[in-house]
Amino acid sequence: MAKIFFGCSMRGGHNIVTREDLSKFPEIIEELGHELASKHQTKEGVIEEENKLTKNKIHDRDYKWAIESDIGIFEISNPSLGVGAEISDMIHLGKPVLCLFKKGLEDTVSAYVLGKKDSKYINTFFQCYAYESFEEVKEIIKAFIK
Repeated sequence: MAKIFFGCSMRGGHNIVTREDLSKFPEIIEELGHELASKHQTKEGVIEEENKLTKNKIHDRDYKWAIESDIGIFEISNPSLGVGAEISDMIHLGKPVLCLFKKGLEDTVSAYVLGKKDSKYINTFFQCYAYESFEEVKEIIKAFIK
């Protein structure tokens, strides 16, 4: 069993992948028998709860989760500066990173993030995959964690 840091857009919006669809990612990870360090992102009222915290508390809480996690899994279809920073944090911590995005968005998701795959400067396992279904997401995650 691995401890997983899951990241997805929160304040960046849900215009491409809905909050409801994003909530399936933590469910899949837990169905596969893994522990989530973070799964609050898709809960109803999360922004209101986050707004009660200082920005420093949010950063330090999330960074601690990254440190405690074995792997980072990110849904990157919805643009998010925070998710980009969390991906970089995981890489700099030497953790394997999996980025997932909806098929058809290959030319609209961050080229910088996608370019980390096979980069000579990235010294950790880093993969990006487009998906069409949640069954496909489950298989990608299962294979990545193996």
